[in-house]
Amino acid sequence: MCGICGYAGFEPDEKMLSRMTNVIKHRGPDDKGFYLDNNVGLGMRRLSIIDVYRGKQPIVNENEDVVIVFNGEIYNYKDLTKKLLQKGHKFTSKSDTETILHLYEEYDTDCVLHLRGIFAFAIYDKCKKRLFVSRDRLGVKPLYYWTQNNKLVFSSEIKSVMECGEVTREPNLASINNFLTLRYVPGPETMIMNVFKLLAGHQMLWENDQLRIERYWQPKIDNGPYKSDNYYQVKFEELLSESVKMRLMSDVPLGAYLSGGLDSSAIVALMSEMCDKPVKTFSVGFDWQMDELPAARLVANRLGCEHREIICGPNDFEQLHKIIWNLDEPIGDAIVVPMFLLSRLASEHVSVVLSGEGADEILAGYFFHKVMSWARRYVHSVPQVIRNGIVCPLMEKAPASLLNLVFDYPGTLGNRGHRKILDYLKMVGRKDAYAEYHFLISLFDKMDKSELYNARMSKYLNKELANRNDEAENAGSPYLDNVLRLQYEHWLPDDILMKQDKMSMANSVEARVPFLDHVLVEFLLKTPPHLKLCGLKNKILLRNCVAKLFPGNLSRQKKKAFYIPVDKYLTEGPLREMVEICLSEKSVRERGYFNWKEVQRLRQLTSERDFLYGKQLFALLVLELWHRIFIDRESGW
Repeated sequence: MCGICGYAGFEPDEKMLSRMTNVIKHRGPDDKGFYLDNNVGLGMRRLSIIDVYRGKQPIVNENEDVVIVFNGEIYNYKDLTKKLLQKGHKFTSKSDTETILHLYEEYDTDCVLHLRGIFAFAIYDKCKKRLFVSRDRLGVKPLYYWTQNNKLVFSSEIKSVMECGEVTREPNLASINNFLTLRYVPGPETMIMNVFKLLAGHQMLWENDQLRIERYWQPKIDNGPYKSDNYYQVKFEELLSESVKMRLMSDVPLGAYLSGGLDSSAIVALMSEMCDKPVKTFSVGFDWQMDELPAARLVANRLGCEHREIICGPNDFEQLHKIIWNLDEPIGDAIVVPMFLLSRLASEHVSVVLSGEGADEILAGYFFHKVMSWARRYVHSVPQVIRNGIVCPLMEKAPASLLNLVFDYPGTLGNRGHRKILDYLKMVGRKDAYAEYHFLISLFDKMDKSELYNARMSKYLNKELANRNDEAENAGSPYLDNVLRLQYEHWLPDDILMKQDKMSMANSVEARVPFLDHVLVEFLLKTPPHLKLCGLKNKILLRNCVAKLFPGNLSRQKKKAFYIPVDKYLTEGPLREMVEICLSEKSVRERGYFNWKEVQRLRQLTSERDFLYGKQLFALLVLELWHRIFIDRESGW
């Protein structure tokens, strides 16, 4: 696992490459390397995982006319290498990096279609005078770029791209608006003007001083006819086991994150069957009554794991500025703090971890999946006149305390949550899955923003995210599968996987995600919806699998939200001090985005322990910290 960077269209500039690689040293503390040729330069920082001694980068072919820098792991590289050797290719190492290089020689840009793994790589072809850059199908590995005036700069992290003197530190106001909606920044734009994300499943070609971007993979739904349920159950277990086994490939110590829930427990159980030594497992908790640490401990003891855990408390949020620097972009989700602590703990014992990320997305594990499924049935079965004349008025009069009984989360809804439910009930009659999905995952809605924004930001109030999915292609597909497919657009690559990559690599740990093997993902897109979500029961295939691995209650347990009492933390310790500094009247007015009176109101509501208002205030705090670190370059953070 590494960090890569490079440029095209510049005079040879080793100093710029050196700056770009130095700022991402945490991604690869073991080694660095450069390649310069005329107007192209490539750089990398290496975290040695495969062929530790001979896999140094950049790697060139035997003719020295094709060169590669690579970040990721190719899990089927041994099979690919065997086939390439039969075709006459010569290898100087046993690394997966060199396999990609020869695969490019054999198949040109179609080489990516043969890869099973996670990757962001750049190949320079001297003969064709072409730079070829590609990112993996699901977006597990990040890749950012800037292009202007016939020049291109790219890197694994934005801060590295910004080491180019021609990249200006100008905030992207449209992305600020999107961030407040989603708590993350959806691609292809970033928080910096003219710096972009190469989208998941895309590749770019730089030829004749021109950039061309192409999509080579996208999730496709199968409408049936379906086979027997047993076929899908057996195949799912086979593919999941295969995915875990492939991700045990390593020349350095590896372990796993363990929450005690279905996803991570299944992975650790499979690892335990495949490894001849106890699996090293790592857990994080908050020392409160619904903490998952006891469940994780129970699973670890049952499997004979070498288990370690850490407690995250309010004082750990003093690391927030360091975490935001590593994230590159603001993430308005307090989970980044325990994720950072967990990866730091793991780094003391292993270099690779397997994680359960992605299971909820591919198997309908979130509460909003149930809500959207129920809502669709509600619209189909209850006439509009009853919905508008009876249901909505009753819901409006219902106290928030009553609604909390069906709220699948440890916090309370409060008045703000009550209003959101009412707005959603009015929305579902339009039968617009895309709009419903974004409403349910949103933090600030249009009404919130109209009160928060000043004149400078108000022009973005009516800017909505464009749907990049081909709706016509999925017409007639199962409703649940269409909802799940929406997550591949930016939720997974720009939030879930971005947090995982940046927090693990901040501590020089490689995170692998077995549930997001693209072969497994493609299989589940062709699986009947009722094997993912059926009534109140979700993740059916995984529950059945876990029932075999763990006879007992684990397969029947309800999903627990990873709850962080951020509304409480904002009123004590380091976060309270940060709020006083970053969200003071002086700071808010000088930044010039928001109405001070509304920020002041959010601060007051948060002190009264309102769940959603606390999340909103935390997002505003993160946004201001990001500005101070990346735009103002303010010292002391």
